[in-house]
Amino acid sequence: MAFDGIVTKAIASELQNLSGSRIDKVFEPNKNTVILGLYSSGLHYLLNICIDSQNYRINLTTHPKQNPKSAPNFCMLLRKHLIGMYIKNITTNNLERLVIIDLEGLDDFDDIISKKLIIELMGKHCNIILLDEQNIIIDSLRHINNEDTLRSIVPHVKYVYPTTSKYNFLDCLTFEDFYKKLSSKEISDVFNGISKSFVTASLERLNITNLNYDNVKKLYEYIKNIINLTDNNSLDFIIIDSGKKDYVLTEKQLENDSPFHLNFFLDDFYYEKETR
Repeated sequence: MAFDGIVTKAIASELQNLSGSRIDKVFEPNKNTVILGLYSSGLHYLLNICIDSQNYRINLTTHPKQNPKSAPNFCMLLRKHLIGMYIKNITTNNLERLVIIDLEGLDDFDDIISKKLIIELMGKHCNIILLDEQNIIIDSLRHINNEDTLRSIVPHVKYVYPTTSKYNFLDCLTFEDFYKKLSSKEISDVFNGISKSFVTASLERLNITNLNYDNVKKLYEYIKNIINLTDNNSLDFIIIDSGKKDYVLTEKQLENDSPFHLNFFLDDFYYEKETR
């Protein structure tokens, strides 16, 4: 299952439990990864942010990575701006593969200041972007200077959220709304944040082989239910193997007291994938 908008929403929902935690460390072990050290209620956490085009994700990690002897420039900038700041909120933008970390702290004069760390998880367009209180870009891990568009990601420019021509599934209040937008196209081609692999796995779990009207309705209800469950700790990942090892979201079958069980599942899954 791709790290699509539904997975992003589920992971961010768990990370919301870290609201109030203090950033006390920042590492950049490689060109695609930033790790934030967090302290919350007597416990330390490591938040892994990976923008590799094939394995992009955000998740808590317990697997340490070796850091370079000299911190890269972006890492030094993040240390300057983020250490001592507190996480106020961790949210997503509908079903975009985008995580917004709202931060709050004090400046040198003890005045309250706020910043944002934007995590864009969009394949080859992945990025980590630091914004000031006016949503002006302080800096980003990758600079993108597109003079012909409104989406230049460079310092001192106003940040603009990415746009898409696809529909937002969350705007469909009824099945008929959903069905009218589908036409004869695949769901992943019409609706943002829903990957083809998730739809394929959902069809298999529902034992659907023929996409007639009733079966499309059944699929719609299943997707809607999974999305609704992303906010209340009621989902699990399970391993599937259809030629290659993968994972898919499903309703939780067993009780799990860990508020971060989805995060740590992904941590182990990608660690095994990247080290084998």
